[in-house]
Amino acid sequence: MMWSDTKTITILPLVLGLVLGQGIEYEGPEDPAGDIAAEKEGYMTGNRVFIYFRNTTELSDWPRVNVSKWPNNPNGLKMTDGIGLLVGAKVYIEDDGDDSTVDSTALTDPVDIYTTDHHTLYYLQTSYREEMDKDPTGTVEWGFYPVFGYFNETGEYPAVSNIESSWPINGWPSTGFETKWHGEWNGRFGRGVIYADQESYYVVNDAQDQENLGAEDMVRYFPRPGHNVGDLNPEVTIQPGVPWGGIGLRVSVRGFQWNNPQARDAIFWEYSIANISDHDLRDVAFGYWLDNSIGGDGDDDLGYFNKQVDMAYSWDINGIGAGGLPTGVMGFAYLESPGLAYDYADNDNDGLTNEKRDNEAVAIIGPTAGITDVDAFLEFYKLSAEDLRDHWDADEDQDWDDGEDLNGDGVYQLSEYYGDDIGIDGVAPGELNYYGPDIDGTECNHRPDFLIGVGCEPDFNTTDVSESDMVGLTAFRMFPIPSHAPSNETMWFKNDQAMWNLVGIDSLEEYTENISNLVEVFASGPFPLYRGRVERISMSELHSYDPLAGLNSLDHTAPALYELKRIVQVIYEKDYRFAQPPKMPTLTATAGDGEVILTWDDVADTKTRDPFVGNVNDFEGYKVYRSTDKYLSDPEIITDGYGTPMFKKPIYQCDLVDDLLGFTDFGLVNGTAYNLGYDTGINHIFVDNTVQNGRTYYYAVVAYDYGVPDLGPGISPSENNTVIELDEAETVRTIGKNVAIVVPHQRAAGYVPPTVEMEQAVLLGSGSVTPSIRAEGSLRTGHDYYLTFSVDTIATVSSYEHGFEYVTNGILIYDDTDSSVLVYQENESKYIGTNLIYRDTLEYWTLNPSGTIFTDVFDGMQIEIDPGVETPSYNYDNSNWINGTGIMRVTPSLVEGGRMPWKYNIVFTDDDSAYVGTARSGTVRDENGSSIGSDKITEPAVSFFIQNTSFIDTSTGQYELMDIVVHDVNSNDVFDLYEDRIFVGAPTGTRWRATAFIIDFQLATESTYPSPESVYQVDWERPFYETDTIRFSIGADGNLDRSAIASDMDSIRVVPNPYVMTNMMESAVGNPFLNQRRRLMFTHVPSDCIIKIFTISGVLVDEILVSNEPENGIIHWDMLTRENLEIAAGMYIYHIDAQETGDQKLGKFAVIK
Repeated sequence: MMWSDTKTITILPLVLGLVLGQGIEYEGPEDPAGDIAAEKEGYMTGNRVFIYFRNTTELSDWPRVNVSKWPNNPNGLKMTDGIGLLVGAKVYIEDDGDDSTVDSTALTDPVDIYTTDHHTLYYLQTSYREEMDKDPTGTVEWGFYPVFGYFNETGEYPAVSNIESSWPINGWPSTGFETKWHGEWNGRFGRGVIYADQESYYVVNDAQDQENLGAEDMVRYFPRPGHNVGDLNPEVTIQPGVPWGGIGLRVSVRGFQWNNPQARDAIFWEYSIANISDHDLRDVAFGYWLDNSIGGDGDDDLGYFNKQVDMAYSWDINGIGAGGLPTGVMGFAYLESPGLAYDYADNDNDGLTNEKRDNEAVAIIGPTAGITDVDAFLEFYKLSAEDLRDHWDADEDQDWDDGEDLNGDGVYQLSEYYGDDIGIDGVAPGELNYYGPDIDGTECNHRPDFLIGVGCEPDFNTTDVSESDMVGLTAFRMFPIPSHAPSNETMWFKNDQAMWNLVGIDSLEEYTENISNLVEVFASGPFPLYRGRVERISMSELHSYDPLAGLNSLDHTAPALYELKRIVQVIYEKDYRFAQPPKMPTLTATAGDGEVILTWDDVADTKTRDPFVGNVNDFEGYKVYRSTDKYLSDPEIITDGYGTPMFKKPIYQCDLVDDLLGFTDFGLVNGTAYNLGYDTGINHIFVDNTVQNGRTYYYAVVAYDYGVPDLGPGISPSENNTVIELDEAETVRTIGKNVAIVVPHQRAAGYVPPTVEMEQAVLLGSGSVTPSIRAEGSLRTGHDYYLTFSVDTIATVSSYEHGFEYVTNGILIYDDTDSSVLVYQENESKYIGTNLIYRDTLEYWTLNPSGTIFTDVFDGMQIEIDPGVETPSYNYDNSNWINGTGIMRVTPSLVEGGRMPWKYNIVFTDDDSAYVGTARSGTVRDENGSSIGSDKITEPAVSFFIQNTSFIDTSTGQYELMDIVVHDVNSNDVFDLYEDRIFVGAPTGTRWRATAFIIDFQLATESTYPSPESVYQVDWERPFYETDTIRFSIGADGNLDRSAIASDMDSIRVVPNPYVMTNMMESAVGNPFLNQRRRLMFTHVPSDCIIKIFTISGVLVDEILVSNEPENGIIHWDMLTRENLEIAAGMYIYHIDAQETGDQKLGKFAVIK
């Protein structure tokens, strides 16, 4: 369009100063032009909102089915046919008055625009499935295209946080042509920082839009003069060599999903839109296009818009969607809008007029400095006057927190509070990927830092949503889908001016028409987008089940939806940070015969750290879910107050012993509480022995935290998401690392499982140790291991090396195959369940003596340990004559004996001076700890000696001999063998230190006195000692017993037989356009065999080549012929040929349809 009139107006000098000179050089990544070859398709599966997205800014699709679903389970329905980002703009080109020349001089100065004849060009930039501007050939859409560099070009997906293989292999584009953070996620908050359960990230630009750049166009706009498509990527596949087109936009897009029960029905999208052109854009509007399809049939929808909360929502008039399923409600919340930082007006009513996201912190200013309306500021940010503080000038909302470097060494220790002063890489001390302070000095410098294209510290500039003077939502329309009849006035994307009139006006309209297939358009504008500057827009799609009567009422009530909107607002105002679940465990599943063994790592309980609750480890427990369907919907049987399925019921749960137990009384979701467990102790293994062979099971192990009880009404505990991503044929594309798909099975014919071989060992400990195989698939066959213990001394005997009472307080397991490598450890800082307990009376940790304990699974094995005793106790059963006989009484010392709890031999001889005591002084105490005073005879001579057979005297190479002192019972100063008592104690020289036990012959006579060479063993029950070593090894891979194959093949069966219509091995199919996948199972087959199936007349129907893992003895047949046709009902013959031995099996089965 052309303006022919010259405008003459008066502009105040102040206003001129406000609107001029705000553009800067763009300092972000130097991206090539977008390319259709860079387009990728992905799915957001981080919670119950399932949505397909293309890295072009388009969400969902039509008429495809598996592109939008809520909830993401078999009862979910399609909710939208498409969502598109809209960026509209008006560009002004000087009119030179000569119709024969091309006009291309851009006008950006308001004075020039209002005083100069000019043309007005309209642009609407988007990417959508229909009604787009196209090139003259109709083959190239003029809109947004994705940029190479932001995903793995050899992969299938756009970059998503939960699929590492989708990330760019050479790092992420940074400033100019530099890259950053190779091998780590490019998080909103920094290197590898992921605050949501799933995030996505991609970049587009509008360089391919050649509208107003054709040879026939007499008015042209060149956003980047001198830049052409293909300059940076000569291999561009469309329109190489044309001028860089569009209006010079670069859009980076992030998607976020949280699986917390209070947020799992919402998804967030944040768009950062940069002007990378050489010109300011004076009039721009950002917005969204939403095409409803509530329940999969979008022609009977109603909608409502609430101006107070900037949310529109739609529902099906009768609440019945495709397949007769209930539809629920879809809301669309408008969150962040572009900012106006240079108009000296408080557009968002927060008491600030100059908020920016790209300004540098220069100086610390006073508490109220920079605030134009203190009362409005306090009300908006929910503060009191006492909360105001000195702050950095660029931290306008005063929420950036400095750290406390207490020792002044310039480095935050784990014990020091680091606040937001963690550097522009966003990685704080204590994180798994923390490698030290940022090399650029931005960490611990006590100033908020930001670098375009690289990163920003939390609560500052680009990471802080409130540091923008947002214009808010200015335009909303809800209307029936426009006609597709040719017209340049319908509200379709190809009609740029018509779309500008939709998004560039200040009008919020409620929809009052009849039910229809509705479109919603949200927008903010117009506003200036200056050269080199970035503005943002964000939204949330949210869902709920609300009573239909309330929705169809005049007030259109939707209490569940509005509660979710409240949570959405909390997440947004927390800068897209919300309660995170613990670190996700990695699940390993081993299929057995009638059982499935699940094991997982300990990263959740040891490495979790949630910044939302002060960077503490808020891990609480694990839950295991099992399902027979790919949506994991079987366990979702716990309903909320509206009767809607809310939580899954686990088949196993374990939690910390921390007095946090039972159901929460905070963070209730529609009246439903979360079960924290019952202080059972943590384990990392579960054996499910309630499974059927041949049936497919889907398992997930989730770690959960204890929630946030003290934030408002509380935030419910968060647990890991479970992802099983399906394609449109319902074939599994990917699964999360905490998910396993398992088919339990019979053993293959002739299979010999691996074994654990143990060496016999002499142990001081009285307990037992038993290794067992738990996960054959994880075994390291041929490896040698040994297990030993750590101990804690709780009492000692002075001056005696072997005089101490101890407890076992740790387990250590080493792989000793090539070198000694520690592979497993438990101690007071890390232990499983209640394997260790703490005794606060004497302040020590010990193995739990109350029963058998089990280690975690390592290398496919688990160790069963019976600790025996906690502290030493006299072993009456094992104290007896081992040679000869006689009458002698042995009394253990209850106090001091436990400090010398060894095995002793009392050896009798024919030498009356076989041993002569050495102790001459010191206090001697009896079995009760009472001193015998002076009633003792030192240096007595006896005809026996006492060996400590638990230790060798290193100086002599012989057993250590214990010392003796006589208790002169009758006080006659004479050693009377049959009246006095002999105290046995520590051999510590001339001073008596402690009594181990007491012997006497008061019940004996000369005839019953032990004869020479008689030996009596005195023994104690002891905890495991640090010298106790148990060695074991894993035999070679499971061998094949060829001789057993023939007999084992007699057990081959066809299941079910007869086959009648269907069976439990066949998974449900949710897609109505797909056929049932039939399954018939052969059991006990050799792992390497050929199965041929014939009709009763001998016609070959199909041939199955079986090449299973050595232990797997089942194979499923899809009941299709070699021509991929379904078989007919009837009788069939099967022939099985074992490839290893040639053994054969012939049988039959019936099929009844």
